[in-house]
Amino acid sequence: MTKNEKVLEYLKSLPEGTRISVRSLAQALKISEGTAYKAIKDAESMYLVTTIPRAGTIRTKQKSKQIERLTYEEVKNVVDGVILGGENGLNIELHKFLIGAMTIEEMIKYIQPGDLIILGNREDAQKAALKAGAAVLITGGFDTKDDIKKLANDLSLPLISTTYDTFTVATLINKAINESMTKKKILLVNNIMSTNPVYMTVDQTVKEWKMLLGKTSHTRYPVVDNNGLLVGMVTSRDVAKADDSDKIGDIMSKNPVFVTETTTVAFAAHLMIWWNIEVLPVTNNKELVGIMSREDVIKALQYMSKQPQIGEAIQDTIFKDFQMEKIQDGMKFVGTIPQSMINQLGTVSSSALMMLMCECGVAAVTKNKRFDAVVDNFLIYFIRPLQIGKNIEVNAIINDFSSNFCKLEIIVVNEGNIIAKALMSLRLLKSKKLF
Repeated sequence: MTKNEKVLEYLKSLPEGTRISVRSLAQALKISEGTAYKAIKDAESMYLVTTIPRAGTIRTKQKSKQIERLTYEEVKNVVDGVILGGENGLNIELHKFLIGAMTIEEMIKYIQPGDLIILGNREDAQKAALKAGAAVLITGGFDTKDDIKKLANDLSLPLISTTYDTFTVATLINKAINESMTKKKILLVNNIMSTNPVYMTVDQTVKEWKMLLGKTSHTRYPVVDNNGLLVGMVTSRDVAKADDSDKIGDIMSKNPVFVTETTTVAFAAHLMIWWNIEVLPVTNNKELVGIMSREDVIKALQYMSKQPQIGEAIQDTIFKDFQMEKIQDGMKFVGTIPQSMINQLGTVSSSALMMLMCECGVAAVTKNKRFDAVVDNFLIYFIRPLQIGKNIEVNAIINDFSSNFCKLEIIVVNEGNIIAKALMSLRLLKSKKLF
């Protein structure tokens, strides 16, 4: 456990309302004031402490910035509800929600413990749902009988009232469930990284690098100092002109690009493309904890793209009305301007049109050349207003293609008239062997 983690654990153990200062924290844990200051800032981002003007830093009840799991308490917050009973069960995780728009006998068949039943002022149905092990959400702002409140308290099942109607409540809860699922399913670096990386220290020599090369066949290794902190990367290029007696710390590439365990895989992929590197060290407060390769990223992204919880993105909304056709040196996209692309004036939004052109350029490279790519530069130098519902043709023509870059011209045409023109360049993501 690092010093920062120890300080955070100490802060978690403090009772709510405790005053905290950099000096007192440093004296209590016998650490430097710089370490104490950094830990307090990290604790603020984790909602462990809060800084109040003229009062100082106070230990507060930890809050979650985003919904990690959907509990009845989160449901209450989502629908701006009021607790009528069963407050002790608010921390129970929600399994699914149902709308009780049927007879009680039929409704009971669908209920399982941990469910949430959305009802109006049907008091007999409220009581039946509680007895079946489900929490009850009453819409329309209605109250209920005292015996039903007592039953909710006895069973520790939340009884919540909200002023929203049933349709609005169902929409809000469904959105919260989707956001919760997406948050859980975002792929992070710690899901795919290798936790036992082969590394070198600054005091080792080139001779030892060559011995390591014979054992692992890898050509690049992260370099750490005597405290296990990442300080560089050493590759075959670095040792090519070095003597066997030279120390790794003298020839390594300093200030390496790295990621943390909580970095998203998508962002790590963009870093690899941008810096044209095949290996990323993974750190925790600069301490080396793992390593990930370009192959790991590509496999992970291919896997995630096939998962059912990945919802429809804005690009999908724009592209769904377009047909794609391969042409010489590029791709052609033909379709109708969807309603989602209009602005407040009723014409096509310039930003939406630019997004369409940009995505067509990326698709032209990924489909035509079978490489993943990320936008490096996009320059639009001609654009005209366009009405909604018009049929347009987007031509993405590849002008130049090299090992790492691709340059295209994007032209948008409506009824023979040019609507927009742009130039763009892309960085290519290729699968390369590391050894």
